[in-house]
Amino acid sequence: RITDWFIRNEVIPLEDKELYTYGLKQGALMVLNIGTTIIIGIILKMVWQSILLMIVYIPFRTYAGGYHARTQFRCYILSVGIMSATLLAMKLIPWTNFICLIVTLCGGSIIFLLAPVEDSNKPLDQKEIVLYRKKTRIILSILLMVNLLFWILGQKQISICITMAIVLLAVMLVLGKINR
Repeated sequence: RITDWFIRNEVIPLEDKELYTYGLKQGALMVLNIGTTIIIGIILKMVWQSILLMIVYIPFRTYAGGYHARTQFRCYILSVGIMSATLLAMKLIPWTNFICLIVTLCGGSIIFLLAPVEDSNKPLDQKEIVLYRKKTRIILSILLMVNLLFWILGQKQISICITMAIVLLAVMLVLGKINR
């Protein structure tokens, strides 16, 4: 309906209808996922953690790739489950220096070795693989340094959010490799 309104009001040409319909649908799904994650954060009393987790995870995943569900409904259900489990892990695991270090190094190593993991819906050519690998490794390096800095400064909850984003991405990469 929105796309039809755009066409009627000459905002977009008729030949671009499919493209805009797809874009609006994807945008609505992204808003739904973000909103649901924030609601999960509210329920768990972890609002800022849920927001920070998304801020770190989403751009990182864009370049690293990994597992993708075959339908949008499955993607939504998987996202809700993953975000719930991740936030619960942040809350329930006794995050000692040793646990945080080991978990971060394991997740970071998996990302360093596997990324990018392409999906059948978005195959990558050799040039894209090289570019995405480089960007993923740069993001990973920055996150590891920022993570360490926050841990040293005593901001452990922020550090744990970054660690869990790294672990979550590592899991998605492994699942993506298995799925392919």
